[in-house]
Amino acid sequence: MKNRLLLLLTLTAALLLGAGECASAQAQQQQRQPQLPFGDGEQLLYNVSYRAALIPNINIMRVSMRTLEENFGGRPHFHIVGNGRTGGGVKSLFELDDTYHTWLDGRTLLPSRMTSDIRENNYAFRATYNYDWAAMSVSNVRRNRNWSADRYSTIPLADNSGDALSLLYRLRTIDVGALSPGEANVLELVLSEDSKPIIFRYIGRETVKVRKIGTFRALKFTCTMATSDGSTYEEGMTLTVWVSDDRNRIPLLIESPIRVGRVSVTLAEGFRVVHPLTSRVD
Repeated sequence: MKNRLLLLLTLTAALLLGAGECASAQAQQQQRQPQLPFGDGEQLLYNVSYRAALIPNINIMRVSMRTLEENFGGRPHFHIVGNGRTGGGVKSLFELDDTYHTWLDGRTLLPSRMTSDIRENNYAFRATYNYDWAAMSVSNVRRNRNWSADRYSTIPLADNSGDALSLLYRLRTIDVGALSPGEANVLELVLSEDSKPIIFRYIGRETVKVRKIGTFRALKFTCTMATSDGSTYEEGMTLTVWVSDDRNRIPLLIESPIRVGRVSVTLAEGFRVVHPLTSRVD
């Protein structure tokens, strides 16, 4: 469970990336961004690593996110595929291969469907989420080979709701100039049986160095997950996210302290973007 949460937080953070104030679903339906920061063929690659005082930096996971353009339900959609998997020596201790798919309506950028396929050692879990924005609800079916039957639930939606990948790509289109530094904004992350609030804040502009890639002008954000009961942020997990200050709005670096040490998510070599990476300064 902790490792699945880590991947989900990794993807969620990687997405609370170019966030601006969260526009309503109705407003997004009325106006499509003329030039999106992503498109067919975009691929983002990340190394997830762990380090502590007496432990050197250890790569524990590789995360990839790909964007495809295709028809879904008779309408143009962006098909986003996210995968996280362990490798190297870590894989021999714990094998993880989790895959998420989200289909975003090409006009509204609201999710139509999300699926997850989670494989961790001998554990396997699958889920399918179908969004109904007219009814402002999302229904899901969850499958675990240890269960005697599938499980179902229906979760109410708000204008700022979404699964991790859909929040990422929808928010990448928001105008960062609309943000006030330090102002708290709330998103609702859809989970299995309910949703959990996330607070994110735009901090300001910084220059950040990405190992093996270069130095970038970046937008800095923090985002905090609520605690398990969703009622307080005092003990929730906080992540700091640096996003490219250009038309791509891609996450460059994500850092999160944990009880012992720190987890980092770093843009890796081999990524592809649809706009010139003008934020790079060396």
